[in-house]
Amino acid sequence: MAYPHRRSPQQLSRFAQILAEVLAGQRPVHQVRPLLGRRAYALLLRRAGCYAGAYSPRLRRTVLRTPAPDVAELTAVVDCGARCRALALRVAYAQHAWLCTHIETDVCSTAGS
Repeated sequence: MAYPHRRSPQQLSRFAQILAEVLAGQRPVHQVRPLLGRRAYALLLRRAGCYAGAYSPRLRRTVLRTPAPDVAELTAVVDCGARCRALALRVAYAQHAWLCTHIETDVCSTAGS
């Protein structure tokens, strides 16, 4: 069965690239606010800038998993110049829109994140 609302791998990779730019401090968090759930937004606010470096972040590799028709999980290796970082996100389709419900990174961990 085809799902017309399903996001393409390219759309999800582009979204992950945008989140990496927020994490690098190169894009303001408020630009992606409408696409984030409450917890994902709070986490991104706390971690914005933690990928900061001399180079713009670039996705090197992505893996997309779709555990259900209305859920997608993407993991990515993000090249930040001197080192690579890990990024994972979960997006869910609800109420006629996609929403990022969870974000994980390999840096800037705080208790309760």
